[in-house]
Amino acid sequence: MTKVSLIVAALVPKYGIGYKGQLPWALKEEMRYFRRITTQTADKNKKNAVVMGRKTWESIPERFRPLKGRVNVVLTRDVSSFLGRYSEEVEKHGDDVKVADSLRSALQTLDMDIIEEVFVIGGAELYNDVLRTTPELVDRLLVTEVRTEKELEMDAFINIGALWRKQDPHVWKSYLASKGLANEFSQDNYEADFRFSYHIYARC
Repeated sequence: MTKVSLIVAALVPKYGIGYKGQLPWALKEEMRYFRRITTQTADKNKKNAVVMGRKTWESIPERFRPLKGRVNVVLTRDVSSFLGRYSEEVEKHGDDVKVADSLRSALQTLDMDIIEEVFVIGGAELYNDVLRTTPELVDRLLVTEVRTEKELEMDAFINIGALWRKQDPHVWKSYLASKGLANEFSQDNYEADFRFSYHIYARC
């Protein structure tokens, strides 16, 4: 069965993830981690899929979307309206862009014979909706825990809840090894005024 992972960077302890639709930081190493984790597959004949909300899709500059090397799935309550607005862009990229109205229907649109892993990549509304309504579809949470002494304004948060527990570091290391990324990332990192560390949360 194809694994669904939720991947997010959040400011602990309140798990803030954004302000006015933007990331509150620009961490190059964390962005590289996101790209490599969501792109790399153990089976070179397969690809991964990234599932995002409409606002997240629209926040990506057009020249950078769809995210390369991955099947992009946009979730929206109004599929016909989205297709009306972005029909040329969707058609241009063929099977690399799909549109669905829920995570469950998104999984049904994907050819699971060629998809290795599915990543939910945001934003906050989608994260929280998936965790609240369909947690059984999610295998793991890949959480980058961000810390800083600076005062950061946040208006978007992820509600992880009591269903998930942070795992020992070896779980994260084993996951990276399974993707051929064992020696590419350090678990603890420092950049600018931020400290950040990579973790896996599993269902209790």
